[in-house]
Amino acid sequence: MDRDHRAARAELLAGLRLDRVAAAAAATAGELPAYRGLDEEETVGELLAVMGTALAALAEGRAPSDRERAEFTDFGARRADQGVPLEPLLEAFRLTSRHAFDALYAAAGPYGSAAALALTRDFWLCCDHVSAAVVDGHRRRGTERLRDGEERRALLLGRLLSGQLPPDGLPTAVRLLGLDPGKEYLAFHAAVVPGHDAAAVGATLGEHVAARLVEPAAGRAAGPAEPGAGRAAGPAELAAGRVAGLVEPGRIGSPAVPVGLGRALPLSRAHESYRQARRAGELAAAFGLRRPVTDGELPLHAAVLALPATGEELVDRCFGHTSGNRRATLVRSLDAYLTAEANAEAAATALYVHPNTLRYRLRAFTRATGLDPGRTEDTMLIWWALRHLEASTGPRGTTGGGGTTG
Repeated sequence: MDRDHRAARAELLAGLRLDRVAAAAAATAGELPAYRGLDEEETVGELLAVMGTALAALAEGRAPSDRERAEFTDFGARRADQGVPLEPLLEAFRLTSRHAFDALYAAAGPYGSAAALALTRDFWLCCDHVSAAVVDGHRRRGTERLRDGEERRALLLGRLLSGQLPPDGLPTAVRLLGLDPGKEYLAFHAAVVPGHDAAAVGATLGEHVAARLVEPAAGRAAGPAEPGAGRAAGPAELAAGRVAGLVEPGRIGSPAVPVGLGRALPLSRAHESYRQARRAGELAAAFGLRRPVTDGELPLHAAVLALPATGEELVDRCFGHTSGNRRATLVRSLDAYLTAEANAEAAATALYVHPNTLRYRLRAFTRATGLDPGRTEDTMLIWWALRHLEASTGPRGTTGGGGTTG
């Protein structure tokens, strides 16, 4: 831009009545439903500030600086804070730009066609820069508000499930979580299983979950208290590497992941339901039971976890005479035999071996240990040893459930 054009442009822009443009633009935008609740005088002041900054760049024929872009970004964020959605904001920006251009075009006549043409081109380029920054600020603030809202809901749900939510905070939590205060809900506690992340487990639980708290396995809080151990689990402990939440009775579906369910209780007692769900969920995860498990459903599995010393003794009794691959083969063979209800043919089919091969392994086991898999008492000892191994070394990952009782 030559010196004459620059001088003409500066003179033209200095003569614009921005107050009139801002007032006209504010009045027009005020007709939009999203703007009717805003104070018109305040809106005029905000428009004057933005237009003044934009015209400073336009007068010099340059793109807005970083500082000026930050001002436009802040303007978009303020509109988001005021509850103006992005679409009405863009419509108001278009109307404001139209008012400003009309005023500019009317004033440009005496300055010649070349100057007017260059100014028109630069005006719309400047509008593009301003609108991009305004939209960026609006979207960023919207994302921040959404994240803040999600974090607040997660915090409230965590406190509700842990029993740390004070009674006077229950109405707020119920409202923000979208729950029905008149209904009963059951809590659930799902483990993250191999091949899934926490988000995938949350999605697997189904669309009917009323409220959920999803946290990845990294950074899991150490040593969450067992139910009845003297303290409630804190919100940070509830779902680290787990998915926890509330669901209406009968709407959890049949997810193929380890998940524990509590009893349906009023929301004021959600923490009781969650204690039950966590007990059941930890059992389901320990034994690879990829299905919903209710509290108290697996008392023998719970006993296996509660008595590790007994489990070690039984493992030594059953498998202390072997090791390595031979031990692994024997463990798989006995587990398949008990799962098949002592049906050698069915167990052999599951193991992809001949029935006589399986029978030979069972006879060799009896000779070495004195335990007969066909005798009820011995079967219980073998089952306990197998479940202890499963819980201590990791579940087998079957789809129907680990162990002979699922």
